[in-house]
Amino acid sequence: MDGFIDFSFGSNDDDIGQRSKRFKGETGRAYRVSLIWFTDYKEDGTPAEGATIKFTGCERIYKAGVGYVKLDNANRSAMISLLGEQPKQQIATIICVWPTDKDGEIDAASYKNGKGFKVQPWTFSPDKYKTVAQTHKRFSLMDHDLSMACSDGQFQKMTFTPEGESLLLKYLSAKDEGLRTIGANILAEARQMAEGIQGELARTLTLDEVREKLGGEPSSPTGNHAAKDVDALLDGIGI
Repeated sequence: MDGFIDFSFGSNDDDIGQRSKRFKGETGRAYRVSLIWFTDYKEDGTPAEGATIKFTGCERIYKAGVGYVKLDNANRSAMISLLGEQPKQQIATIICVWPTDKDGEIDAASYKNGKGFKVQPWTFSPDKYKTVAQTHKRFSLMDHDLSMACSDGQFQKMTFTPEGESLLLKYLSAKDEGLRTIGANILAEARQMAEGIQGELARTLTLDEVREKLGGEPSSPTGNHAAKDVDALLDGIGI
């Protein structure tokens, strides 16, 4: 996979002009996913020895008419004052959602034919991150899939359970070259998606740009305050 797709009028063009769709669980459904964004890769595009799952995160504020705005070192205090809200942390990674029924049981026929899976960004709270990290400590999510049972789609309340194996690894280690190629294409799609994953979390806007969206007049920003260190959250778990 080189980042290009071939299509024609009415054929393979359904997603043209569409942004990547973030994963969002539906109430009463269970999902089986592989976490597929890694810290290091070999030349063939598979995870390098010693690699682990990669995440990114930021502090952000939501404002109607503006959307989610990322805070940084230079504008944190002024942006909080302008938007009138306290920031919240949000985490993101990339997952492969496997074809299953509503109970999370794999659709074996679709899987064997390399059909029905979706590579998607997944954004979530620090609380969910800590829960997933605890699962990873007991059952490495490099080697195991994650079952996610959604009890509340509106607030994305989920219960996480490790699966006995990784369906991505089964593709990558298959004897059949066609299956290995499916696994390689999934990883390539994830790496391409990673280039824009920070945009799934928040927009990078100046104070003047936010003021304009709120209908106010631009003015010179002031202040230089240290932002909360999101990296400390990501690094401290050791995932």
